Amino acid sequence: MKKNQNGSTAARPSRMQVFRMARIVALLKKNRLPGAETLLKEYEKLEFEENQLLRAKYNIRTVYRDIDSLKYDFHCPIAYDRVNKGYYLTNHNWEFNCPAQLSSSAMLALVLGARIAEDVFPEPLKSRIAAATDEILKGDNPDFLDTTLVHSLKVFAESGAISDSPVFSRVFEAWQKHRRLRITYDDMKGGKPSVREVDPHVLFLYAREWRIKAYCHFRKEVRTFVISRIRRAEILPDTFTPDMKIIRSVTLDNIVAWKKYANVKIRLTPEARKFAVANRMHTGQRIRKDDDGMWLFTIPEVPEQVVVPWILSQQGEAVPLEPPEIVEAVRTAASALLGKLGR
Repeated sequence: MKKNQNGSTAARPSRMQVFRMARIVALLKKNRLPGAETLLKEYEKLEFEENQLLRAKYNIRTVYRDIDSLKYDFHCPIAYDRVNKGYYLTNHNWEFNCPAQLSSSAMLALVLGARIAEDVFPEPLKSRIAAATDEILKGDNPDFLDTTLVHSLKVFAESGAISDSPVFSRVFEAWQKHRRLRITYDDMKGGKPSVREVDPHVLFLYAREWRIKAYCHFRKEVRTFVISRIRRAEILPDTFTPDMKIIRSVTLDNIVAWKKYANVKIRLTPEARKFAVANRMHTGQRIRKDDDGMWLFTIPEVPEQVVVPWILSQQGEAVPLEPPEIVEAVRTAASALLGKLGR
């Protein structure tokens, strides 16, 4: 707990006071030189934004109390400009480090979400997430969130999902800050890696690989890039505005641009059914039990590159029925493997 100007322990700020002080700091960081009257109007806007009724009309004394709390309880380098009649920061490097004021449910969601993220993201993001969560818990650690509870949540990410990539952190930063990237990309088709400039609109995990969906200035179209295939990445000074059309295009049913086959039917044993239920290849997929105890797995549309490896992974417990192209693709892949094993 902070010490005030008298050396006594300062009272813990309320949730709304934290929001008010954060608004003050945001204006100070922008060099707006806000005065007391301006801040009073900002308080009323803040109540409205938080979708709360005004519990009591704020007055100038509320502003002064918040200024004093920032100055003495949080050591904010705030000063008053008598000429411009507004407040300013004497040191812009100062950060408002205030314990988070979260409800128990919000805190639980935050910590559990961060715990999952630790197991999915590679370094150095993994350590940054852990450190940020620890920082929040130092100031606001509810009784129900003990160490045992946090560590008893286990997330076993798919193999390859969190593999370290030397360029991941730069790609992540470019996506986060809406900055253009110059990448050297190997499409794994045997050709020479190409140099592209791309705007990374979406970062996503699919088929055990981290990917970006980006506008490629070389191809003049939106393309998907697997991050593990990016050999070099350089963040450029150019910025871009996130395109909601591109963002919304990344769904389970439309992630990659592979050719899709419609109405794929697969005959499953009860054992394979368990994996089909857990493995969603389309939001509209269905599984129906047949009279003989087997199961019919129907997928509205799915790429060959997704469904064929899945069928082969079931080791004979999943047999493709339709369409003929998928049946033939599975037969060809299985024959090729058998041919190599027979050598």
